[in-house]
Amino acid sequence: MAILQRLFIALELSKKQIDELDTLQMKIKGYLEGLRWVKPEEIHLTLKFLGETDEHKIDQIKKAMDNAAAQISHFQSQFGGCGVFPSAQTARVIWIGIKEGSASIRHLAEIMENNLSGLGFEPEKRDYNPHLTMARLRYPLSDDLIRRFLDQENSFETSTTNLNKVVLFNSNLTRHGAVHAPIYKAYFQQDIGTQ
Repeated sequence: MAILQRLFIALELSKKQIDELDTLQMKIKGYLEGLRWVKPEEIHLTLKFLGETDEHKIDQIKKAMDNAAAQISHFQSQFGGCGVFPSAQTARVIWIGIKEGSASIRHLAEIMENNLSGLGFEPEKRDYNPHLTMARLRYPLSDDLIRRFLDQENSFETSTTNLNKVVLFNSNLTRHGAVHAPIYKAYFQQDIGTQ
C-alpha cells in the first residue's frame, strides 16, 4: 500500500523576517477580528503545493529540486505591501507581497513547475503570484475594515535577506493547524557544497 505524505516546496524566511511578520500580526489583531492566523514560524513562500504524494516519488522530487536550484543564483529577498484574495469585497485571505527578488522567485517557480509536470504533477492553471499568507477570514469583514487594513499596512516591509536554497516540506495537519517539517533542501548554484 502506498504511503502518502502531504508535501509542498517553498522558500524559507529569515528569523528576523519572521519576527517582523509576528509584530505586524500583533498590530493587525488590534483592529481585525475573525481571522485564522498563520503562526509566524509557519509562514513561508510556497513555490508549488504537491498535495498527497506517494513517498516513492520523493527521490524524483529531490532531483527536480536539485535541477532547478542549479539554474538559480542566490538572491536577495524582501517582503512588503499587502493585499487580499480574491477582492476587497469578498476577501478570504490576507497576504503580504514581494518587494525584492520577485523575478528570481518567479523564474524558480517556473523551472520547478516544468520539472514537476514531467513527474506527473498537475501544472497550475493560474499564473503564479508569489505572496506570504498571513491569515484566512472566518467570515466576511466590512469593506471599511478591509480598506483600513490595505491603507494602513501597505507601507509595511521586512528586512532583506539572502535566499540560497529551496526546501521540500512535509505538512502534517493537526487540530491546532498545519505543522511543517523540512525534509530536503536544494541549494542554489553558488552555495553548492555549503550544506
